[in-house]
Formats: sequence, C-alpha cells, structure tokens
Amino acid sequence: MFGIRSSKFRHLYGCVSRKEDCYEGVKVTSNAHDSNFCEVNPKFVAIVIESIGGGVFIVIPINQVIESLLSMA
Repeated sequence: MFGIRSSKFRHLYGCVSRKEDCYEGVKVTSNAHDSNFCEVNPKFVAIVIESIGGGVFIVIPINQVIESLLSMA
C-alpha cells in the first residue's frame, strides 16, 4: 500500500500585497466558458474583461500605469 508523501510547502503562508503593488477596478469576465482570466509573463499582463460580445481582453505592459488603460476599456 502506498502512503501519501508529505508536501514541501506546508509551512508557507501568503501575505497581502501593498496597495501600490496592486491593480484595482478591473472588471474580470463572469462568463462560465472563459477559464483563464489572466496570464502573466515577465513583460506583460493579459486580462479577459467584462464586455458585451465576448472575446475582449487587454494586454498591459508590466511597467505601464493601469489607470489610463481602464479609462479606455
């Protein structure tokens, strides 16, 4: 009989990020068929947003300020 191996990560705890390190006011889609709401790589963040017609997403450079893009969406 096989045993359950213990996790290496059992003593890790998350912490809340500071407000200046977060994006606020992004309306993520509520469509049940969209499964990946966000993708991130070292250069960009891509977010599926709430809209009529579906298939709308924004791609944001990591170093760019988000407020200007949210006013256009």
